[in-house]
Amino acid sequence: MTDIEPFSKSQQKQNAKDITNLGNQLALLSDEQLSALPYPEIQAALKEYKRITKGNARKRQMLYIGKLLRHVDLAAIEDLIDRYDSRSDAHRLLVHQFETWRLRLLASDPLVISELGERYPSLDRQFLRTLVREAQAEKAATEPTLSKAYRKLFQYIKGLHDQQLSADARMAAPSALDAALEDPASQ
Repeated sequence: MTDIEPFSKSQQKQNAKDITNLGNQLALLSDEQLSALPYPEIQAALKEYKRITKGNARKRQMLYIGKLLRHVDLAAIEDLIDRYDSRSDAHRLLVHQFETWRLRLLASDPLVISELGERYPSLDRQFLRTLVREAQAEKAATEPTLSKAYRKLFQYIKGLHDQQLSADARMAAPSALDAALEDPASQ
């Protein structure tokens, strides 16, 4: 007997169902959120799915999306879903991290800009410093949760994360789908 046992037929069906459920979760995301998806074929299939109104046609389209998803790295897709699913623990931790960075920036912590720069190479340090100064000025004048600059600082940090998530997914993923789609024998 070999060390690697093939999946049973039941396990294969369950895996296919799980991947199709992942496709259903992707279909719930907005077009803007899906723009971070590194697979243009899957993006196009999801847009088509949203356009279709007939039940059986939608079901077939979702099965097609599931077929496309079986040929890609699902980690990047799960990260994308977790990023936008407010019920997930990953989303809550991420929002908490953004808030911590914002508070540290407002407290003039000298290390936080370096940490953000290491984590997010696209960080515009000058723009970030300008946002921090504006938020600090508004914080001195009003309640911090009501200030525009306070919210803008949070949105900037969140945008940096989204850019990095998209860049990481594009770096890791496209070759797997391209190879699978070019080789019809692998399907």
